[in-house]
Amino acid sequence: MSLTQQILEKTTALSEAEFEYTNTSDFSLTDSLNDDCNAIVMEATVIYLNIKNVDVLLKTGKRLAARIYKFYYNALKQVCKETGGHLNAYSPHGFLMIYPKNEHEISYVVDLAMKTADLISHGLQEPFEKHSHCNFALGVDNGNILGTKTTNDNGECHIAWFGHTIEKAIAISNLCQRPFFVGISGHVFHHIDDSLKKTTKRILGFKKEVDVWTRVSYEFENVKKHLYQTNFHRSFDESGQ
Repeated sequence: MSLTQQILEKTTALSEAEFEYTNTSDFSLTDSLNDDCNAIVMEATVIYLNIKNVDVLLKTGKRLAARIYKFYYNALKQVCKETGGHLNAYSPHGFLMIYPKNEHEISYVVDLAMKTADLISHGLQEPFEKHSHCNFALGVDNGNILGTKTTNDNGECHIAWFGHTIEKAIAISNLCQRPFFVGISGHVFHHIDDSLKKTTKRILGFKKEVDVWTRVSYEFENVKKHLYQTNFHRSFDESGQ
């Protein structure tokens, strides 16, 4: 059988099969995915980290771009390991951090995004700035995502994820520029604890409560929406993590 015939046989079988998916809150069910037309659907809060200067790094040198990518990968892998997230190597420009609804509330993930931004821009500044200017942003949204397996192993990084939620998180991260490292959707903003919306600062000798987030209008899929962005820092060290 020729190569074309082998591929044709497989794709014909897939085209005739009914696409099956399971609504679940159990991330471990990703282990049951295979080459067939199957997937899982779950509600989750996702963080998309966008490495904004990858194209510039590639012009400087591919090894430099790969080195910086590995910096981000190892930092985020450890964050996910310690915080109950699931890391996905989404593209050469960014990573997905997935937090299923049954495991973590939206406020927990937003707080985590702010701490991750602080970790990279301050805690890890020395190794990053030694090799390249650190330029990134994190976009956060909540909703249903669909995942299907693209390889035969059970590595979380090898699942292909789809969904409006992910696309919006990416769009938000694209819109956030220094000094705003974290952006969240309007839906997420209206579901986080009040403790994450304001902070107390000393102004002219007096303590005053101020807003942490700045609202920005933008278009997503030809619809006007609002995102909220911040440069307010929360540290992992403050919580003992």
